[in-house]
Order: sequence, then C-alpha cells, then structure tokens
Amino acid sequence: MPVPINNSRPSLPYAPTQSLPNNTRFGILTTTQRPPTAEMLDAEFNALTDDVNMLAAAINDVQAGTIAGANDPLNANKVLKTDGANNLSWTQVTNAEIEVNAVVEQKLAAQSVTTPKIGDAAVTTQKIAQNAIATHQLIDANVTTVKLADANVTTAKIADAAITTPKLANQAVTQNQLANAAVGTNQLVDGNVTTVKIADVAVTTDKLADAGVTNPKIGLLAVTAPQISSAGSQLGDVLTSNGAGAASFLENIGKVLQIVSYEDARFVRNEYDAAASPINLLSFKTAPFLLRITPRKTNSKIILFYSINVGSANNQYTSVTLCKNDLPFKVGQDDPSYKGVTHSIYSAWGKQHSDGQYGCFNFCNFFVDTGVQGTEIVYEVKKAMPYTCINSGYSGGYATVSTMHAIEIDI
Repeated sequence: MPVPINNSRPSLPYAPTQSLPNNTRFGILTTTQRPPTAEMLDAEFNALTDDVNMLAAAINDVQAGTIAGANDPLNANKVLKTDGANNLSWTQVTNAEIEVNAVVEQKLAAQSVTTPKIGDAAVTTQKIAQNAIATHQLIDANVTTVKLADANVTTAKIADAAITTPKLANQAVTQNQLANAAVGTNQLVDGNVTTVKIADVAVTTDKLADAGVTNPKIGLLAVTAPQISSAGSQLGDVLTSNGAGAASFLENIGKVLQIVSYEDARFVRNEYDAAASPINLLSFKTAPFLLRITPRKTNSKIILFYSINVGSANNQYTSVTLCKNDLPFKVGQDDPSYKGVTHSIYSAWGKQHSDGQYGCFNFCNFFVDTGVQGTEIVYEVKKAMPYTCINSGYSGGYATVSTMHAIEIDI
C-alpha cells in the first residue's frame, strides 16, 4: 500500500493501532508525579531515529522485481512508463519517449550513424568539415563540368600529358593560349600540325630554329630583292657569287652608271672674235661646244673624252681651253709671255695656204673627273684666240664633225 502523505498530530488521548510494550511509560510517570529522566527521553528519540533510518533503507532497497510485470519475459528490454494518472505500463523506447535534443553526441556509439539513418539531403555544406571529402569519397566521373567553378582548374591541377588530342575541341587552342615554348616537339603528333592549323603570319622569325629553313623548303623565285639583306654592304654594292656556292656583296667596281654624248657638225666661215684670249674665253659662234652631266653617285669617276676639229687664219694661233662650270678646268702652265691653255698650235709661216686656213687641226684628250650626286656639271671647250673656228678651215675646206662624251663609272 502507498505511504500516506496526509499525516497529522493525533487527538488526545491517542489510541495506538498496535499496543506495544512501554506505550504508557509517560502516563505512569504522570500518575506517580515523577518527571521523565534523560535516559528515558534519549531512549525514546533514539528508537524513533532508528525506525526512520530502517524505513529509509527499506525504501531504497525496493527492487523492480516487486513491480507488477517485471518478471514477465514479454517485458524484457522494456522500460516502465507512467501516463501521469497513476497508471504504469511497460514499453519500448520510441521517438515519443525521447525528448527533442535529448540524444547528444557523447551518447552515440562510434560508427553508429550509418547511411540509411541519414535523411536525403540532410548533410548540408555547413556540416562538412574543410578537406573532409577525399578522393576515395568521390564516385568515378561524379564531378561534372557544371560542378567546377570558372577558372577553378589551374595548371598545377592538370597532370602531365593528361589533356590529349580528343579532349581539345577544334580551334579551341588559340595563339593567345600558347605561351612561349609551351608546346614542345614531344607534344606534337607526327604530321598533326598542318598548314590550315597555322594562322597567317603566325610563324615569325623568332620561332624558326637557326638553319631550320633549308633549300628544299624555299620555292623557286620565292626570295625576292626585299628578302635579301644587304647589311654591312655599301650603297651600290652588288651581289656576286664566288663560283663555289657562296654569294656575297662586293663593291660594284667598274659599273657604268651613265653615258652622255654631244656631237656638233656646224661651222661658220671666217669666224673671228677680237676679244677672245686665254684670259677671256669665248664660246664658238655656231653653238657652245658643251656637255651637261648630273652624277648619279658621289665620288664616282667621270671619264671625259672629246675630239674637236678647229681651223685658223694664215699665220695665227689656233687655241682652245676645256672649262668646267664656266671656269678653266685643264690648262697648261703659265709662263711670263703666254698663259696656259688646253690645246694650241700656230699656222705655218710663209705659205700661201697655211694649215688651218683650208683644213682642220684635231684636238682630243681623255680626262678623269669626279662629282657629287645630283649636282650638274657642264663641260665646254671654248676658243682662246680670235681666229679659232670649229669644224672647218678658216677660209674654206671640207666640213668635219666634233664630239664629246662623258662616261660616269662606279669605281
């Protein structure tokens, strides 16, 4: 029977439920008018204390076996449950008996939470520790393209030789994606780089190995003048062969740059200029016997040749002077009586028809000059004495022709 919880002090006189020895001890003392002794009070209270202690021990020693159904095999591994209305029952532990958040991590045995016990999508990103997912936890081919962040796969994450030709889309690798020396010879399949895969002007000089372009790779007439370097040569040098397979640029010695010619067949009878003298040179009356040439190269050689036929009156000097740019160019040495000219002769004395009166003297010479590119030079043979005429005798005779030639040579 349950222990009562409504105890109160009894009414007097109190009649005990069970009559026990000495239950009237203090009544006898009252009758005899004697007070209780200390020994009597100690005995009463000590006995009462012992009774309380024995009751507590008895309560603590209550065994489950004393609860109805505790010895029923059907209740094995079950727990006693109350509905709060003084009704007890034996039951297994279900979700209803476990309070929310009652199962803590320390109460879970190692490896006790298995895959079937984890709900679909129950493990979120926040519940996965950093570096918790290793290679062995990834299913083969389970990391797809959409799961890779842009630019997430770096060079260090790609194994050597891992990207093969079938993995490259056509025209996927552009020139900007190729670093210098990134594609080595060993990475190229034999015959795999075709002409259509090389962009126009993509192969520059720096990409060609020294001596990499051999004769069989150069088409006929493929090398034109702009492709031939003349570095180290001089202006006007020419490409020459040594006859043994080698070519080089050499100075263009002896090249004729231009030829300028002048020819005159005109004449004037009895040509006379009183003012003509070695210090006052005059042009012939027919026309100036001159030639103009503009050098094509500085310091080239100009070969000047002329052949002029002149006549003179009886017993007179026949003299001419070669001028350059209207100044005497080639003349003889002066002496106290005579100033130098280029050519001079005196007609014979005492003859009725002296040389030069009905015939011609021929003056010719060969001079070498030089000039400046683009600067014109004028060469002229002028008369240096009054009676000197051109292409005929002074008084008569057969007419002739006179010439002058200037040849510019690159020497």
